[in-house]
Formats: sequence, structure tokens, C-alpha cells
Amino acid sequence: MDQALDAAAEVFAEVGYEKATTNLIAARAGMSPGSLYQFFRNKEAIAEALAGRYATQLAASHAAAFLRPGAASVPLGNLIGQVIDPMIAFHVANPAARILLQSADLSPALAARTGQLHEAALRRAEGLVAARAPGLSPDERARVASVTFQVFKGMLPAILAAGPDERDALVRELKTVLLRYLEPIEHGH
Repeated sequence: MDQALDAAAEVFAEVGYEKATTNLIAARAGMSPGSLYQFFRNKEAIAEALAGRYATQLAASHAAAFLRPGAASVPLGNLIGQVIDPMIAFHVANPAARILLQSADLSPALAARTGQLHEAALRRAEGLVAARAPGLSPDERARVASVTFQVFKGMLPAILAAGPDERDALVRELKTVLLRYLEPIEHGH
């Protein structure tokens, strides 16, 4: 089953969800389509299983990024790196994750799980904002966390499409943008 999911991840990353077929996935996994159907009833079931795997990994990555001890006391630039770097690493290591976790064709249950992941990450980001800028209202914390996430999500496609050197440069630029946005907020300006 893991072999089929790994093959599906490669196929989804290469051709996209819509163009992927069970025949392509089976061929990539080195098995017959009939063998693939013993594990998964169709492409949607494969995508849901793979997206479930990614959701679990992403939840662990979020926890590692946001729940580090002493986050309120490390320099802001370091904190940004501690949050951004694991998220970028996850997406670089799993190119099909973005395709599947943002697909409109997933089951309502998986879409709900992905929404819960996003909400949990936003709440964690709000917690970091509250620790770093305690004078902000709950609405202001929510807005800062949302803007920060939108900036990250907006840069993510360019970062993932870039080669390693350009990717590093874009990640540095992203961190600079976030630092310039968050510094005045942290200092109450």
C-alpha cells in the first residue's frame, strides 16, 4: 500500500490530480491495475489516503514549528525561521501535498480535516503573536496571523517552483518580508 501511495505522490506531482490515472499509478508502482484495486477502489480513494498521510505529517510539522519551548523569547528573525523552515521543507519533500490538500475534489471528511489543520495552525500563530505582542486585541492577533499565513501561501508556489539556489533566495526574501511586517507589531508601532 505504501508503495502505491508513493507512486501516486510522484504521478500527482508530475501530471496533476486531474490527469493522473490509476493505470499511471499502477505502472509507476510496478504493479498491475488489478493489484492496485485490491488496495484502493479508485483514484479518489488513493488521493484521499495520500492526502490523509500528508495531513498527519503536516500536523506534526505544524506542532514542531509552533510549539517550540521559549518561542516568546527568541529573536523574531530566528522564530520566523523556526516556523517557516519546517513548512518549506515539508512542501519541498512532498510536492504532491499542495495539489492534494487544496484539491476541490476531495471528500468532505478530508476537506474538513484539512480545514481543521489550517485553523489549528492559525490558532498557533495567533498564540505566538499574543506572546510576542501582548497588547493586541484578539481581532488584531487574528488579522496578523491571517496576513502572515497569506503571505506564506502566496510565496509558496514560487518557492516550490524554483531551483535550490533560487529557492533559498526566495525563502530569505519571504523571511525578510515577514520580519519587516512583524517587527513593528511586536514593538507596538
